[in-house]
Amino acid sequence: STAMRAALPCLLMALALLAHCAEAAPCSSSDVSIVQDSAYTDMATTFIPTRAGVEEDKTAVFITNFRLFCKSEQVKDVNVKASVSFRSGSGSYTVQPKLSNVAVLKDESGSYQVSFTIPERSMQSGEYKVDVFFVGESSPAASISLFHSVPIISGRHMEFLATIVLFFQAYYISGQFKTSQ
Repeated sequence: STAMRAALPCLLMALALLAHCAEAAPCSSSDVSIVQDSAYTDMATTFIPTRAGVEEDKTAVFITNFRLFCKSEQVKDVNVKASVSFRSGSGSYTVQPKLSNVAVLKDESGSYQVSFTIPERSMQSGEYKVDVFFVGESSPAASISLFHSVPIISGRHMEFLATIVLFFQAYYISGQFKTSQ
């Protein structure tokens, strides 16, 4: 019984090492290529009733589907994770702290999907780079870029601007009818 208790920590460490080895990358990151099958970025709006009325809550939604290849052979059934970085223009990338360990879904066909959201108040226009890592590895195996633009004018401001433009168009057309008569 005492020998069993002494051997238990060694057994647990051996199992942890075995699990780590089982999760090893299927190939070197220099041999990995990525094919982006689809990308989706949009703004999702939710209306929240409050005592003061209705509040509008906007969130940027990012979804991308991709496949990984190792020396031209598709990588299937390998666990991966992702990290999201941002840059505006040609500046350097900054890792988004809340998106440094994003789950990646996989299916039986070998496709992977990563999705994440960013609240409007934290949203910036620019390039969002998704670095894909094999679980247990510290350097990215591949990367995908998603671009997002935040509209300068949106919501009620856009409705007001459209109304003004429509008014001036109607005014111009009515002026054309008066001069032709």
